[in-house]
Amino acid sequence: MKKIHNSYTIYRQFEKDLNSLIGKIKFSAEINLKLERISHLLELLDNPHHAYPSIHVGGTSGKGSTSTMISMILTAAGYKTGLHISPHLQIFNERHQINNLVAPTSRLAALYEKIKPAIAKVAVENSFGSPTYFEAQVALAFYLFREEKVDVAVVEVGLGGSLDATNVLPAQVAVLTSVGLDHTAILGDTIEKIAADKAGIIKPGQSVISGFIQPSVSEIVQQRCEKEGARLLELHRDFDFQKENGGFKITTPKQVYDGLKVGIKGEFQMANAACAVAAVESLKDFQIPASAIRSGLEKTTLPGRMEIIHHQPLVLLDGAHNPDKMSGVVQAVHDEYPQKRKIVVLGFKSDKATEDILPILLQHVDELIITAFYVKGLWEPSAPVEIARQVRTRFPALPLQIVPDPLDAIKQALKIARPDDLVWVTGSLYLVGDIRDYWYPTHELIEKAETGLPGSLVYLKT
Repeated sequence: MKKIHNSYTIYRQFEKDLNSLIGKIKFSAEINLKLERISHLLELLDNPHHAYPSIHVGGTSGKGSTSTMISMILTAAGYKTGLHISPHLQIFNERHQINNLVAPTSRLAALYEKIKPAIAKVAVENSFGSPTYFEAQVALAFYLFREEKVDVAVVEVGLGGSLDATNVLPAQVAVLTSVGLDHTAILGDTIEKIAADKAGIIKPGQSVISGFIQPSVSEIVQQRCEKEGARLLELHRDFDFQKENGGFKITTPKQVYDGLKVGIKGEFQMANAACAVAAVESLKDFQIPASAIRSGLEKTTLPGRMEIIHHQPLVLLDGAHNPDKMSGVVQAVHDEYPQKRKIVVLGFKSDKATEDILPILLQHVDELIITAFYVKGLWEPSAPVEIARQVRTRFPALPLQIVPDPLDAIKQALKIARPDDLVWVTGSLYLVGDIRDYWYPTHELIEKAETGLPGSLVYLKT
């Protein structure tokens, strides 16, 4: 019990330290999207991100899944691999992984103490003020990877590309998974504007793996690569995937890999897997056997992405939060569970284009429970009453309840569900994280993180 208490105490203090970096204005593109502070901070730390080769993964949808697949493949190939993803679902340790195990809180807290003087120095000296919450997380990940002497780091973009804090990374390989409308108030209101921002991670001499398939955005990536002297490999032109009975195959310029399976549900994951394979093949001086690709993909799981967490009724957690992601997940759910009655527990982050997402989702829903995630960190939830208003306008006959607390909402869904129904939680990764706590309590994850918690956050109770 004492160990649990100590782990939890360390975690809460560390969380308090990180949250202190969130200003009065929680998020503003003009404040948060800067490279000057993170560059200054990393320079004071002797540029830890220069100590290892890296792969930088951006895109609208699929970047978390693709980053995890890349990390799993590299780990299976015998390389010590650092992985930085965002956001986290339940504990911030998820953002900082070594060989697909989350870093212990005690380790992260000790390293953060070493970083804090540099953060304070930037706050005083930099004209743009103190490093942000996200910048501190990024710097901590880069610092951890150097301390752990990783062979390679895989780093997911947080928001956008050009001015995201991760874009100081001198990556060997840049991956662009897909492009669609998301964060339009920040990144632009067309996919071309968003694609140009995401293509900002492309740097001179890189290998660039692009899953952008729309002609107008593909041209943007091509032009950026020509300007930077980067080598471009495009999905459906230079590498591809094809569905097979019981699996799929990936064809790259180097090899054909058949009989593949990926641990995350959804046919849309085949495109992410193809990008992941093309990325690891593009690393210089790395040997990646076919067995590592096969094993890495098959073992890839990611919490909150088509995650089955309960049976009878079947409970599916998926954090789809933009039209493209929701379209892919709706199709996957329809293909996988066509006959099941579907009860959806739904909540959104306040900046989401709910009017575009709702028609995609609700045509296949039998009952709806609207809720909101707990206010935390940078982001606010959409008001359930506003979501309900939009639903009633478009789908007046759909049975609907408002249950403001997310844990009460999942309890209500389980109460009304029959054993053969599907309870489907969606709309926000933050909501999924809150509801996941019903099965995997956060304090248990914090304890387990000290002794080896997989990034998939599977915690089997004894």
